[in-house]
Amino acid sequence: MMAQGVYKEKLLEHYRQPMNRCDGAIEAADAIERGSNPRCGDEVEVGIFLSEGGLDKVQFRGRGCAVCIASASMMTEAVTGMRVDQALRLCEQMHTWFDAQDDAATFTLPESLQALGAVREHPARRKCVLLSWEALAAAIAGAAA
Repeated sequence: MMAQGVYKEKLLEHYRQPMNRCDGAIEAADAIERGSNPRCGDEVEVGIFLSEGGLDKVQFRGRGCAVCIASASMMTEAVTGMRVDQALRLCEQMHTWFDAQDDAATFTLPESLQALGAVREHPARRKCVLLSWEALAAAIAGAAA
């Protein structure tokens, strides 16, 4: 199976069985931020649970397209356990990586996020991928305020 096929299958796995998804309200989080994409109807809410300068737990809830839900699921797995500054740096890298015109930027991302490369060549899906990452950055900023 080609790499793109493997990546697409990984995205579908995260869409069908999202990690750290909360079906009800996200409770007792240190900060919660919402994001929406009216263009395709995506809506996510990201909650962060802090412990000694790090992200002890990250949850999300919401509805959206397969790409949006898969990205949120992958994001929660990637940043849980990171220091806050590392998670913010990864949020920035996600934007840089998605906007880069060559494949060199893909090497800066953790392997667990490489499957999002299947969407990178579709600029119209940029917001679907980055919505949860933007909500995470806003939640971190809100918790610091």
